Parts: sequence; structure tokens; C-alpha cells
Amino acid sequence: MQIIKRLLKMLLTTLLLLVLSVLFYLLTAYLFSLFPKEETEHQNKNATAYLLYNEMHTDIVFNVEDINLTQLPEFKSVKKGYLAFGWGDKETYLNTPTWNELKLSTSFKALFLNTPSLMHVSYYNSLKVYSDVKEIKMTKEAQKYLKERIFESFNENRTTYNGYGRDDLFYSAKGKYNILCTCNTWTGDQLRDANVSMSYWTPLSQNVTASFP
Repeated sequence: MQIIKRLLKMLLTTLLLLVLSVLFYLLTAYLFSLFPKEETEHQNKNATAYLLYNEMHTDIVFNVEDINLTQLPEFKSVKKGYLAFGWGDKETYLNTPTWNELKLSTSFKALFLNTPSLMHVSYYNSLKVYSDVKEIKMTKEAQKYLKERIFESFNENRTTYNGYGRDDLFYSAKGKYNILCTCNTWTGDQLRDANVSMSYWTPLSQNVTASFP
């Protein structure tokens, strides 16, 4: 009986620590969002990027006309539309076509281990059918820098992986994925470095979108 009590006490202590850790994680992310890095340039915002998002993930999107497709020869036949760029955990990307198919083991490894990452590039003929899109106005210099930053996330000798359909592909990427460095912190880092007002830490999709009206 004494052994059972000790085991129960250990289990309850572990659960309590887990709950407190999650609460601390969420609270920290929220507090960071209250003090975002502000833009330093407010004039001549004649260039555009877009943020495509859902409850779990964010992508940065450009009009195809603003992309040098020599950097993405697999999409060289595209003449109009949009290309979305996202960064994330390799196993999650390749084995989870929908969030309903996400396995607990995959989530655990992605969050608590330093796992390999991929870039995901998706083609969209139009963004009008998506309600969860934010328009981001910026200077041409900021847009150019943002695109450069995004392409720096690809491995120099990159490997290509099949996407979920005919309109997307995965590419080997730089960086490791973990609970502190998520797909959304990648998005936030790219936008913040391109002089977009953004929280200093954006582990959740909501932390990214909170910076936009």
C-alpha cells in the first residue's frame, strides 16, 4: 500500500509539473506579444506579402510575379498566382497531410527533441477563397530582404520531397525544430527581421496573427 501511495504521489507531481510547464509556456508567449518590436519605417509601403494561417501553422505568401523562379525551378512553369513558404518539422510535414492525422509520438519528438526541418512551398491560384489571410504592406526593400531571408532557410544542396499533391513540394532546410523553435517562430522571425511589427517570440499561430488587425 505504501508503494502505491508513493507511485500516485509521483504521478500527481509529474502531472502538476506538466500542467504548470504548459501554463508557463503559454503565459510567456502571451507576455511577449504585449511588447512587440515596432516598425522603424512607415512610408512608401508599396510592396505586399501575405500571411496564410490556421490554428496551428503560418505561411508567408508572395505573388508569383514577385518571386525569382530560377530559385525554384520546379515551379518555373507558373505564370500567375501565389507561392506560400513555411518551415517545420520534417516528420510532421511528410507524414501528416491533415492535422487530424497527427500522431502523439510525432508531436512528442517534434517538441522535445531537436528534429530535422523542411521548407514547404505551395502554389495557390488565388487567395480569395481563404478567409484566414492577412495582407502585409511593406517597402520594396523590406520585401526584398524578406524573400532573401526565406531562401536562406533552404539547404544549399537541398533535397526535394513530394508534397501532398501536384501544387506543393518540400525541401530540406536549415535549423532544428523543437518546442522553442517552431514553425510559427520561424514565420515571426522572418517578418520581424523584415521590419514588420512582431512579437519577439511567436511559438503559436495566434502570436503571429496578433500583430495584425
